Amino acid sequence: MLAIPSRADRLFITSWLFAGLLGLSGCATPPPSPRDPHAIARQRILGAAERMVGTPYVLGGESPGGVDCSGLVQYTYQQAGIRVPRTTVAQFQAGRFQRRVLPGDLLFFRTDGSGRVSHVGIYAGKGQMIHASSGSGRVRKVSLGQPYWRKRMAGGATFLGAGMPPVTRRWPADNGPNG
Repeated sequence: MLAIPSRADRLFITSWLFAGLLGLSGCATPPPSPRDPHAIARQRILGAAERMVGTPYVLGGESPGGVDCSGLVQYTYQQAGIRVPRTTVAQFQAGRFQRRVLPGDLLFFRTDGSGRVSHVGIYAGKGQMIHASSGSGRVRKVSLGQPYWRKRMAGGATFLGAGMPPVTRRWPADNGPNG
C-alpha cells in the first residue's frame, strides 16, 4: 500500500525543491559581482564572444561573417559599447597591463616567431580563452593550460575602467621574453 505524505512532509519536499531550483537558476550566467563595477560589461563581452565560437577565421574580418583575432576583440567589445583599436599591437599598447586578468580582459601572445605581440584572445575564466584561430580556421574556446599558450604568453590587459591611470607594461610590444 502506498503511503500518502503528511502535510509537513509535502511542505519539506516543496521547500527543498524550491531551494534547489533557486540554486540552479544562476548556473548559466553568474550574477554580476558587487565588487567588480565592470561585471556587466564583462558579461556582455563574454556573451558576444561565446556567440562567435565557430565563426570562420577571416584575415581582416571584424563581423559575425568572419573575424581575425583582433577583429574578434573589436567586435565583441563593440557589442558591450567599448571602443578598442583594430590591431593586436594597438590593442596591446592601448590596454592597461594586468598581472591578473579577469574574464573579459585580453591576453596577448607572441606566436609568429618575431618576438612581437602577434595574437590576442579574450580571457573566458576558468583557465580558458576565446580566440580566432588561423590554424583551425574558426573562433574557438581553448585551455590556457596547453604548453603552446603558456610558452608564448606576453601578458594581459584591460580596457575596462578607462578613467584609471595607465600602468606601465613590463615589456614593450615588440620585444622581451616569450613567457
